[in-house]
Amino acid sequence: MSLTGLVAGVTKRAFPMAALAGASVIAAKSLAAFTSPDARPGSARSMEPLYATHRPTTGLQKAFIAAGSALMGFGDPTDGSHIAALGDATANGHFGKMREQMLRDPVGRRILKERPEISFTTAEWNALGKLPEGSFGRAHFDQMRRNGISWATRPPVRFVDNEEDAYMLLRYRQCHDFYHVILDLDISVVEELAIKVFEWRQTGLPVGLIASAFGPLRLPSNERARFLSDYLPWALQCGSHAKPIISVYWEEMWDRSIDDVRKEMGVWLLPQRNSVTGAENSTARVEI
Repeated sequence: MSLTGLVAGVTKRAFPMAALAGASVIAAKSLAAFTSPDARPGSARSMEPLYATHRPTTGLQKAFIAAGSALMGFGDPTDGSHIAALGDATANGHFGKMREQMLRDPVGRRILKERPEISFTTAEWNALGKLPEGSFGRAHFDQMRRNGISWATRPPVRFVDNEEDAYMLLRYRQCHDFYHVILDLDISVVEELAIKVFEWRQTGLPVGLIASAFGPLRLPSNERARFLSDYLPWALQCGSHAKPIISVYWEEMWDRSIDDVRKEMGVWLLPQRNSVTGAENSTARVEI
């Protein structure tokens, strides 16, 4: 290899890593002072937390957090905390669609009033595994066990500056694994991206659009082509026509038939599930 080729190869590998490292440093520094836009650090006008996990940030800080977490997530899509931070930092001002969906629906209004969170005792979790084959609860249990995922891994909401909005984002995030079940999609990168497209059409939150726009760049050409030709149009159409997922009380559906749940939700499965959906044939597995 020529000296020019060697330098080019090293630069090609080193630059993305340097960019990611720089972005993470910038994002970390942007969290140094949690103040409102018109307040100085330590002043009496500094923004107070609005809920237990809230970390008040300025608009500039949110921009740095979004940029840093997007780059870090692109570099390591197996770390769901980057996608969660990106979702937090870009969600402010984009909850109108979700709120309208919930207020129009009696179940949605009940969820906003009762504020349920996804949580299980050991006995409750194991009980899902004893439900009949074909039930929603059993399908959820089997998929989580097969993929080695815990229900307790969803990060809290930190950078949303409205308490009710923060709850809606938390609910959406905690229910993400249920969307895998009703759509019958696994955790390959391709299928996670399809779910992000579905979620964006459902909620209007920018994180789904950002992930689905830039995520395919990480895919090999054959998987990218399959995503664009099969997964993307299906996810857009299914997400547009399905019942609003944010207004579903999933905890009350464990013993129901998964087929009945899909019919009630108005979702249909992707016809062309192909080799990239199998873990042994996929280039990556990721929890987003």
